[in-house]
Amino acid sequence: MSGILAFAPQGPAEEFELALRRERLELARARYYAAAEGERRAAIRVFEEIRSAANPEGEELDLRSIDLVLRALVEGQVDPESPEQELADVLSLRVVPGAFEARTDGPGEATTVHLSRARDVALEGDQILSLYWLGPLGEEVRARREVIPEALMLSGSVEMFIRTPAAEPGTWQLLCEVGMGERARRGRPVNVDCVKDLAARRSALSPLPEVPMQMWTPGRALDELCEAGIRHPVAGALALLKLAEEGVIGRARASLERGSIELHITPTAEPKGTLVLAGGSALSPIELGAGAASAAWLEFAESEGLRLILLDLPLSAKAGVPSLPMRIIELRKERPVDEFHLVAFGDVAGFVPSMRARYPELALDSVTLVSDSVKRGGRDARLDVRTMLVECSGESPDSTWSLEDDFGQVHIPEPFVFSGALVPELMIAWDRAQ
Repeated sequence: MSGILAFAPQGPAEEFELALRRERLELARARYYAAAEGERRAAIRVFEEIRSAANPEGEELDLRSIDLVLRALVEGQVDPESPEQELADVLSLRVVPGAFEARTDGPGEATTVHLSRARDVALEGDQILSLYWLGPLGEEVRARREVIPEALMLSGSVEMFIRTPAAEPGTWQLLCEVGMGERARRGRPVNVDCVKDLAARRSALSPLPEVPMQMWTPGRALDELCEAGIRHPVAGALALLKLAEEGVIGRARASLERGSIELHITPTAEPKGTLVLAGGSALSPIELGAGAASAAWLEFAESEGLRLILLDLPLSAKAGVPSLPMRIIELRKERPVDEFHLVAFGDVAGFVPSMRARYPELALDSVTLVSDSVKRGGRDARLDVRTMLVECSGESPDSTWSLEDDFGQVHIPEPFVFSGALVPELMIAWDRAQ
């Protein structure tokens, strides 16, 4: 008997689907930045074939498309090698709670693992599913093994119940294995942090003064992780707690500004200027400041002597939250004699020319606009400052430049979703060309 595995999403389906997609995108970025040239070109070929939102004429990347890119980056091939691998790849794990208490002995916490599908796959017969804990020191502990009847798999819902390991604080991973023996294949692991005094620390956050927050907050993200298993694409429970308690994530310090969180990164030497990063709907401040792209921006800040400020603000003021141009004007006034640069991605990049026309008094030394789909014919007359356009998913296999006085345009072969860590190097190349 054969059929199609077609799970119904578990729990808060829309939130988890969005979180899973952003998590996979972040994984794809990290692998792309670390990959050799051959794997990079293989990934770009996959993008060209699927014509996603990262390309000029496509639609938003779905999970299947992201998985194809990930497979090209790791293995240099697109197709799974076996039915077991295909099933392992298609299963996503939502772990509830998404973090657990550190302990040295005794039974661990009761944990529910919801297994859901990213897409339909061919299914034949009963399936053996195993869950494994992978420890930070290389430990491997089987948490559960079950024979799942085909009828149950086809019913649209699978849950497995496990216990967390007794462990010191650190990041563990949980993965699903399909099959046994030589035919066994594993899916992608998910991070599950082991945290000292997790419950007490979460409770201690509650009495803090309530601040009307229109945007994302670390406390809210921690609640979603612990109570619903919705993971943040960059920050696990340990990072979210540190951000909530100390206002720090990696090298970045968080600042609460009238209902939104912005990240500040200061170079070790006294900065000579400011660079504002606005990722728009595509890249949150934490994804840019603490994710796979962060190392490139930290290196850029040090080499250029700039403080980085990462913003996530609406283009127009609303409900007490300042608009992006309002906040940029405030930041400019803080250090009026220093250099001041703006880098904007995606939808914010498209807004910058009209912002410049509306606020001509805003003194900018340069703007860099990173576009995901809109091919510009050249310099916008409203941009009367030094301007560089970065157009993603160009037709050439290599980056191609066109340069004029105080204006540069570069077409890069990479799709927009990979642009975050590539822009600093392009900005340095532009400066050298000038």
